Amino acid sequence: MAAGILLGIIVAITSAITAGQQHTLEAHTRIAGALASEEMLSRLVAVDYDDLLAWNGYTESVGSMTDVHGAAMPDVFNLIGRSVTVTTEMKTITELGVKIRGRMIQVQSFDQNGQILSEINHFVPEHADDAGSASAIGPEDRRELYA
Repeated sequence: MAAGILLGIIVAITSAITAGQQHTLEAHTRIAGALASEEMLSRLVAVDYDDLLAWNGYTESVGSMTDVHGAAMPDVFNLIGRSVTVTTEMKTITELGVKIRGRMIQVQSFDQNGQILSEINHFVPEHADDAGSASAIGPEDRRELYA
């Protein structure tokens, strides 16, 4: 009888430890996914506006991510992949009554099951030099934005 009670206690403790480890691994993976998405976005915001569309559809499969220099990412990222979507769209700023053309960058990180761990969306406005008169905020509007 005592052996049965002891076995029950051991199973309960082992189950609790295993569950805790599983939660820790999941949290670790989500944090690494967010960092992977942020790292990719930091690369993309440095790309010339006209070159952003070339990144549309870019994917790094699970375990094959590289850093900005092309070197393999640290082992902590081996369970993660990431993808990039870049589209051209118009954003409306209702309060100012203007529409701004630009590129929407979406970076997703995912695990080996395809589950999305992190998603970041970032809008890059078209430069006034490239935009034409009606599609971007003009110099007068910029002064109002920063007043």
